[in-house]
Amino acid sequence: MINLFESSTDDFAFLLDQMGKEVTINNNPVRVLVTNKSLNENYDDRKITSMSPFNRGDIVVYNGKKYLIVSEINDKRYNKYKAIIRHLPHRIIVNSESRFYTLDCYINTTDLGLTSGKVLTLADGEITVNCSNYSLDSGLKLDARFLLNGRAWKVTGIDDYSKPGTVALTCTKDTIDSTDDLVNGIAGGLGIKVDITSGDFNLSIGSTYQLTWTSTNNAPVKFSSSDDSIATVDAHGLVTGLNIGSVTITAYHAQLEWIKDTVMVTVEDIPVDYTVTITSSSSPGEIYKGRTKTYEAIVTQGSATVIEPVTWAIYADDQTSTTTFAKITSQTGTSCIVSGDNLGYVQLKASLVVDPSVHAWYRIRIRSAL
Repeated sequence: MINLFESSTDDFAFLLDQMGKEVTINNNPVRVLVTNKSLNENYDDRKITSMSPFNRGDIVVYNGKKYLIVSEINDKRYNKYKAIIRHLPHRIIVNSESRFYTLDCYINTTDLGLTSGKVLTLADGEITVNCSNYSLDSGLKLDARFLLNGRAWKVTGIDDYSKPGTVALTCTKDTIDSTDDLVNGIAGGLGIKVDITSGDFNLSIGSTYQLTWTSTNNAPVKFSSSDDSIATVDAHGLVTGLNIGSVTITAYHAQLEWIKDTVMVTVEDIPVDYTVTITSSSSPGEIYKGRTKTYEAIVTQGSATVIEPVTWAIYADDQTSTTTFAKITSQTGTSCIVSGDNLGYVQLKASLVVDPSVHAWYRIRIRSAL
């Protein structure tokens, strides 16, 4: 007869091959033997034995259910490891300052003793939530809250040292308030917001835009684009335009994706700068005194000539002062007529109506007639 706890390595390897089950321990596949423990009406406990090491606090998924290794693992014994695993019938979401911890756990109560969790009836008083310490970090604070069976609970004690690898949360009943999301089972969930403060915006291909946002208690957020072929967004909210089109950029609470905000981004083609050129027929750089000359504005965008109106003005040779040497007698959006009145130099200016910063200067000499 083979003794599971004293058999040779070869014997146990044979048993694993013939009778073992594939489970995952902390998401890693492991082959183990699972046997029933002596009957305990309060818990669904099992024994597992494996040639692979494990530790108290490890999460075991067996037959689609989650179990917690609750026994202390001292060392490898008889060429194998063994442990007690306990079913985790409850899943709670703990809200600690807008950070959330999803805990698979088992619960025991002060007044009712131990609960298996099929139908959990909680008496007044305290409960203890038992889970893997690997599910938590230092961000879990006292006064964190969660909902269970339609009731609110507050964490009043955190014991993560009595049984290394596991943590016991002492909890007392709390009052349901208006921010508790009873539909999704999230304590304080309705009071948590993510708001993109940037608003909708346009972006040209190849350019970037930094989103700004706020979140309750500065909770972490993540981002997504509805179409990465048009625009992408990185983990820091930097949006990059890639192709012409429109996309929705979403900022989510990093742990609860239904807490979110969106902006619309329109990606446009790369703008091509306008240029303005002033020209005229025959000796454009001079006008005889007492005569007139017509000047035209040629507007281009890139290499193409476009129809965009300009406004005309005439100044002294310093491009600032007024002048009596010449004047504009008439003008349209594309041309003007300049009259030479006195001998000297003047500066003719054509400014683009849609963007007056785009303009051209032309120096004209007013000279005497031959």
